[in-house]
Amino acid sequence: MTPDMQNGTILIVDDNLDVRAFARAFLEHAGYSVVTAADGAEALRYYEIHQSRIALLLTDVTMPRMNGLDLADRVLCIDSQLPVLFMSGDSWNADRGFGCLAKPFRPAELVERVSRALNSERTVPAA
Repeated sequence: MTPDMQNGTILIVDDNLDVRAFARAFLEHAGYSVVTAADGAEALRYYEIHQSRIALLLTDVTMPRMNGLDLADRVLCIDSQLPVLFMSGDSWNADRGFGCLAKPFRPAELVERVSRALNSERTVPAA
């Protein structure tokens, strides 16, 4: 396990099975512990039960049932310090102090952005 994980797990949330499998495989290959969820509602239920294990939320922006923005808002109400990294196939720009990984992404880019998110503090834009 990599030093930046601090014994935590990455929660990957995406409604596309291929994206979840791709991200999981490459992050596990890099030494990370990973769990996945198919949508925001499933991820929120998992997070509420296992929040002490989660070190990073890696979520798609656009999903059915609960999108990634709503999921992040709900999770951050529980733990405002949890790092969040969004993924999007659209030209979406993170304006909440979070990073956004553009799909499609390369494995090395995924691993590097996750490592950066785990090792940096979130910057909240001025009101």
